[in-house]
This record gives sequence, structure tokens and C-alpha cells, in this order.
Amino acid sequence: MVGWIDVHAQFNGGEPQRLKVRCLGVTLRGLKDQLNEFNQGVNPRDTRRVEYVRYKRPTLGEGRVSFTCVELTNDENVKNMFWEQSMF
Repeated sequence: MVGWIDVHAQFNGGEPQRLKVRCLGVTLRGLKDQLNEFNQGVNPRDTRRVEYVRYKRPTLGEGRVSFTCVELTNDENVKNMFWEQSMF
């Protein structure tokens, strides 16, 4: 069974869009392809493609949650992002 998670994606500085991303066996290229497909559905005139993916990683400290922006550069980063997402 394929796992799906809810994410909020922001394209080109626009408003965040909510979507579901397939997270089983995902690669960085596969994630970019999913985001490109979604963006083309929402913004059909936008011919640009996803060049980079950033993830706001939550961190806990002193009873507070803060977010660190991490750029995903390889498949291991993507797997860790989905692992962390499933914890929250």
C-alpha cells in the first residue's frame, strides 16, 4: 500500500497549496515530478519546473516548536523528511 501525507507546497512565492504526496519509495526526482504535476494542474500557464525542494523541519526545544528550512539535495534527505513528517 502506498503511503500518502498532507503537505503544503508554495510555488514561486505564491500562496501555499495543500496537497497529498506519495511517500513510499520516493526519490527527489519523483517528488519534484509530483510537485510539477500538481503545479500544472493548479497553474496551467506556468511552464516552469521545480528546481529545488525545501522542507520546514520542526525541532522541539524548551517546550517550543521551531522550524528550520532545509533544502533537500538527495534521496536520503527525502526519506528523512517523510520519516520526520510521519512523527508529527
